[in-house]
Formats: sequence, structure tokens, C-alpha cells
Amino acid sequence: MKKLNEVKSGKSGTILSVDGRVDFQRRITAVGVTPGSRFSVVRNEAKYPVLLKIRSTLLAVDRSDCAEIAVEVTEND
Repeated sequence: MKKLNEVKSGKSGTILSVDGRVDFQRRITAVGVTPGSRFSVVRNEAKYPVLLKIRSTLLAVDRSDCAEIAVEVTEND
């Protein structure tokens, strides 16, 4: 298990859980980041938000918020 901010660009996986503040959980799940969702990281560079593709949508998520999202990375990517 990793946090979303630790996943390298080009890797894919599944969202396991969303933790953190209740307002953050409400906001992030409203845009489709929910447990069981498949995602791929388009860009993960220091100093920038993490850009991910989830449910056919590109989404930029603040790095500190990504630390609240537990994921499982698909190893064969």
C-alpha cells in the first residue's frame, strides 16, 4: 500500500481509501476519487500537484491531499 503522492508518473492502480478532513473527503469523492476506482498518474513532479486520470477525467490534486489517499499500484505497469 502506498499513498497517491508516492506513485510515479506512468503507473496505475486502485484507490483503497480516502482519509483526512471530512470536507476534503466530501470534495474528492464528489469528483470520482472513491475506493475501488482505477487511476493512472499522468504527472507526479515535486512542487506541482499530482495529475491523474480517473474515470476518463484528468484531475490535479494537491500533493498534501494526495498523502491522504491510500492506493494499490498495479505492479505490471
